[in-house]
Amino acid sequence: MTYETIIYKVSLTEGIAWVTMNRPEKRNAINKQMIMEMSEAFRTAEKDERIKVIIFSGEGPCFSAGHDMSVTEDYPKTSEERILFERKYYFDEIMYLRNIRKPVIAKVHGHCIAAGWVLALMADIVIVSEDAIFIDPVVRMGANSQEVLILPWAVGEKKAKELLFTGDPLTAVEAEKLGMVNHIVKRDELDSTVQRIASKISSMPPMAVSLVKESVNNTMDNMGYTNSMKMHFASHLLSHSTEEALKGMGSSKRGDLKSFFKDRDQSL
Repeated sequence: MTYETIIYKVSLTEGIAWVTMNRPEKRNAINKQMIMEMSEAFRTAEKDERIKVIIFSGEGPCFSAGHDMSVTEDYPKTSEERILFERKYYFDEIMYLRNIRKPVIAKVHGHCIAAGWVLALMADIVIVSEDAIFIDPVVRMGANSQEVLILPWAVGEKKAKELLFTGDPLTAVEAEKLGMVNHIVKRDELDSTVQRIASKISSMPPMAVSLVKESVNNTMDNMGYTNSMKMHFASHLLSHSTEEALKGMGSSKRGDLKSFFKDRDQSL
């Protein structure tokens, strides 16, 4: 398959596949085409028995700016269409990434915003550079966070509420302290660090690694992980129908989201 929004490459000698978001001019903003291409690439890597580890990253100045808010032609117009669209392209694909039967390493640099943040945290291991910044501004836009509410599981209840209520950024150093990321390294050491860890995992017995990943995921599910995600997704969809969301999300479609934030928050 020829990809336009991602780069997919493999090293069969190392047993490693790379899935790289490749819209640097758009800060790797995620549109429908990118979701479909990432889906194909991840499934290709999962089915290839020669691939032992998958590395997920973003090309250009940052990991990802989140959903492409400038897109209008592919976006649903009715509530029914929104439910079907977001279930298929957002929720189901994100949860698939979490449950791939091979280890996934997220390599994060620069800004990692909203949907980009969620995607990064679906990986089994998250390695970031010192300049990584994590932000979820969706509540500020009037909607109930992203389609998958991963933050309470990644940073704990109290910090998750603070970050979501305020839309404030989380630095790489703070993320490491909270246990959200595995390693924080200098920008020029990011590639070599990810490569070293991926190579080590690739040398391990693949079935044992796959089974232990499933066991850890099942442990999380026994604590309510997947059911919590499903319940939040329904609430997220409901929040799109509020006047708050119509104002905030609508401003993003008009291209003046920054002005909307500035006018509303000028007293803060």
